[in-house]
Amino acid sequence: MATLELINLHCHKRQDVTGHDEARLTAGGVARTYVMDKGGDKSLKGWNSVFTGTTTVILDEMNGDNHTRIGSAPITENGNPKTVDFKTSGAWYTLSFKVS
Repeated sequence: MATLELINLHCHKRQDVTGHDEARLTAGGVARTYVMDKGGDKSLKGWNSVFTGTTTVILDEMNGDNHTRIGSAPITENGNPKTVDFKTSGAWYTLSFKVS
């Protein structure tokens, strides 16, 4: 059993051409939405989830009830990098995390 501790979400490039991104991050069955701008950071301190084997983190950009998938990444109990990049042709985000 392992604990996924989310640390920070950084926006390098927005999905939306105008306005803000509404970035919905899903981890451990919990989804939270953050208003993000290019160069912006959101501290995710205190967001932890327990898992066994592998869990998946998903990042979507919301437009009302519709979403665009920016990316998803499997996180394993060992052998992970400290960050994962979510990229599309229009967006780029980096998620920092720790597994213990």
